[in-house]
Amino acid sequence: MIRIVTLFLFLFMASCSPSAEAPTEKPPSQEEEEAVTLPPEPAPQPEPVVKRMTVGMIGDILLHHPLYTYDTYDAAFQEMLPYFNSIDFLIANQESIPGGVELGLSGYPNFNSPSHIVRDLKKYGVDMISMANNHTLDRGAKGVQRAIATMEQYEMPYVGAYKSYEDRATERIVEVDGITLGIVNYTYGTNGHVVPRDQPYLVNYIEEEAIRQDIRALKEKVDVVIASIHWGIEYQLNESEAQRQVAQIVAEEGAHILFGHHPHVIQPYEKRDNTHIYYSLGNFLSAQQFDSTNIGGIARITIEKTTLDGEVQNVEVLEPEFLPTVVVKENGWNFKIYPLRDRPKAAIYSEQWMLNHIKLPRWSPTVE
Repeated sequence: MIRIVTLFLFLFMASCSPSAEAPTEKPPSQEEEEAVTLPPEPAPQPEPVVKRMTVGMIGDILLHHPLYTYDTYDAAFQEMLPYFNSIDFLIANQESIPGGVELGLSGYPNFNSPSHIVRDLKKYGVDMISMANNHTLDRGAKGVQRAIATMEQYEMPYVGAYKSYEDRATERIVEVDGITLGIVNYTYGTNGHVVPRDQPYLVNYIEEEAIRQDIRALKEKVDVVIASIHWGIEYQLNESEAQRQVAQIVAEEGAHILFGHHPHVIQPYEKRDNTHIYYSLGNFLSAQQFDSTNIGGIARITIEKTTLDGEVQNVEVLEPEFLPTVVVKENGWNFKIYPLRDRPKAAIYSEQWMLNHIKLPRWSPTVE
């Protein structure tokens, strides 16, 4: 019995073991390996592209005597050149109309400035002139037309005063480093001078509906809207209620930056909703030397635009700053602009007082 069981187990195990002649699996040939289709690699994801630029504005350029007698403004501006160069798009408020010598040069109360102020502003890095202010019509329609001819001669973009209906209808849109800016400019009045009935386009006045319509139209076409507004009460260090009302209109329509001028002194900065408001930048170049009229400054603010695969994802306006400046009278005749920190004894207020008053930081001491 034991032998039968043993034999049975032996036969069963033998039948379960692999045969020596059983086929074995062959490794794939090179042709077979190459025929295998591998899954595709995932496509690279687009990276966001961030572009940055700076926008700035200087305050009032008001050429009293003897400023309108200068043959060149090199000496006045030369200390500011590095700071001008650190701003990608710089606006200036040319308050005294540059009608040129043909109309007779003059100061207060009816200004007329030499045309080469435009030449020198261009030379030192100003990219656009804001023309709507209370002295725009000091020499009437002829003064505006001559000033605009000068702008065109020096290829200086301008806003706020216009030579024709077509000129007024042409939106001021510029592109800087891939970021588009739209600029508007208005004044509270023109010192009693009235535009001719057949030329209502000569200067932009602060009118609520016009402001709203202009900003709305630009917002559809640009990344950032900038308003330059001539307003406020002269020599008052704080904004008026009327300024605040206009600022509210600008903020409601979604303009990003508001640069204010006219009071001849600095007034505080405020952010209202998403609108950065500089109520007054003070005088930049003038012969006014009383109280705080010889101090002013340069506003600078950064714009950052993010795109992804060509589509705009975000536009931010950030880092508002201010550089205090002072106009120094040298040798009894020469008026020259300096950063206030370089001439601290030339003003009745310190740089720190100015920064505290405007409520903004100063630019980095390192000039770009």
